[in-house]
Amino acid sequence: MRQRKYISSGGLAFSEKEDMQKLAKQAAKGWHLQDFAFMGYRLVRGEPIQVQYMIDYRTLDEAEEQEYLDMFKHAGWTLVCSSYGMYIFVAPRDAAPIYTDVETKQDKLKRASSFIPKMALVTTILTIASFMINRVIDSSVTAIICFLLFIISMCSIAMTVSFYFRMFKLVRKGED
Repeated sequence: MRQRKYISSGGLAFSEKEDMQKLAKQAAKGWHLQDFAFMGYRLVRGEPIQVQYMIDYRTLDEAEEQEYLDMFKHAGWTLVCSSYGMYIFVAPRDAAPIYTDVETKQDKLKRASSFIPKMALVTTILTIASFMINRVIDSSVTAIICFLLFIISMCSIAMTVSFYFRMFKLVRKGED
């Protein structure tokens, strides 16, 4: 019987809540989050348990990180994994959620999306510049670069729109 498996992510910009629910359902089946994987998560087999997962976004130095982790631990949340400023915590199903009001949820979304609009702008400018270069050079290599930059640019624009939509929804309806 296999001891590890991979599940895909819907993209945290688009389906953060659904991803966390999917991880909780997997834990109820005995598959527990181990760490992030390319476009998803690595799970390991264990005993079925009823838990909830939560993701948070922070850019911390080493001194701040321990205080931050202690704060979550004190609230009943345990760090499972972290990568590039994303921290996934687990807690029993009856543990109080960390983000309960609109202001803290907005703050979380702002932290999550802080670099994405900048990335969208940079990749869009690079895409336009590469298309101009491609018109002059006209080679297959520059065409491939143009295509890849265009895909990255479209993805970052989609993520930007998604985060702004989530923020709008949170402000208007009080839900994420």
